[in-house]
Amino acid sequence: MRLLEVFTEVLRFLKDDALKTIKHHPAGGEISASDFTWVLTVPHSLEDLPKRIMTEAAVLAGLVGEDTKDKLVFALESAAALAWCLKPPPDGFITQNHSRTSQDQPPEPAGAGTSCNDPAGGPEPEPGETRVLLENQNQDQVAVHFKKEPGGTKVLLETRNPDRKRYLVVDCGDRTVGITVHEVLEGGALKKLDKDVRRYLAEEKLKEFLGEIFSDGVWREYKQNFPSEVRKMMFEFARLKHLDEDVQISCPDTLRERAQRKKDIETFFASVEGASWEDGVIKISRDKLRSFFDDSLQRITKSLRDVLNKNSNIGFIVLVGGLAESQMLRQFITDQFGHQYKVLCPLRPQEAVLKGAVELGRNPELVQFD
Repeated sequence: MRLLEVFTEVLRFLKDDALKTIKHHPAGGEISASDFTWVLTVPHSLEDLPKRIMTEAAVLAGLVGEDTKDKLVFALESAAALAWCLKPPPDGFITQNHSRTSQDQPPEPAGAGTSCNDPAGGPEPEPGETRVLLENQNQDQVAVHFKKEPGGTKVLLETRNPDRKRYLVVDCGDRTVGITVHEVLEGGALKKLDKDVRRYLAEEKLKEFLGEIFSDGVWREYKQNFPSEVRKMMFEFARLKHLDEDVQISCPDTLRERAQRKKDIETFFASVEGASWEDGVIKISRDKLRSFFDDSLQRITKSLRDVLNKNSNIGFIVLVGGLAESQMLRQFITDQFGHQYKVLCPLRPQEAVLKGAVELGRNPELVQFD
């Protein structure tokens, strides 16, 4: 199947599903694809794909017509994420102002009606205001209120960035980390200056560990014969990456049955440190979970240093993507770079690209995509 055909069918499915979902909403009404501006966010792995092919696929899929291509906007995922962070996010930012030792302490319970970003005892924002958490020079959390301006987006970081510092966006996906330097031009347009994409190895470390547990060729045979079940286990693991505690991963019946053909399943865990068998699930200790990320964190740190050393005038490191939910990652990046750069992460970092795409759709003049 040709690349153009693959892109066309993917876009057609997404378009049809979006229109179906909107039509079923009580306020949906009669709509068609031509009623919308379509924003296609492009990962850095596809950045070199000709824009012509993506545009042709969008036309064939029915997103736009030959005479309505102006309703099609392309944006790098990192630019979309940064666009969202440049606007005061309603939920604020996660700020990492504590030391590694305090990371091990349980958080204080939040009061009713507060988010995890609310400083204790902070005043409630007035109607029409947005609260955003920032660090002050003493590295304490402070709440800053900004009046919402009618008819436009107030750019938070630019107004607090008189020296026009550049932004290093770290897009932490399920398997890769994209590192991009952006500059905010006069008028708010985002210009990409540098990039780097690295694959990290946490899932590979988990697979190696499962091979240690299910020895005697059990895991090797299972991985070869049931690749779809292995992918499901890795998907479940991906949903646990943000945790910093003991975790549990379901053991598929096929794997359990094959293991029990060799010996009692509990005995597989007897000589392995950091894992145990409990009611049909594989329990992995917090320390072992952290060890899966050690190599990845070192690789990410090296990539960041390489990019930072090549680019001057960077003032902010912005963490987005699903893995940015990981307290381990945020704390590690802050420990390594927080003394020199402002490290920011929106409260729901996995949604930053999606929400930023909406902002760029409303303000296409902010997009620079060749």
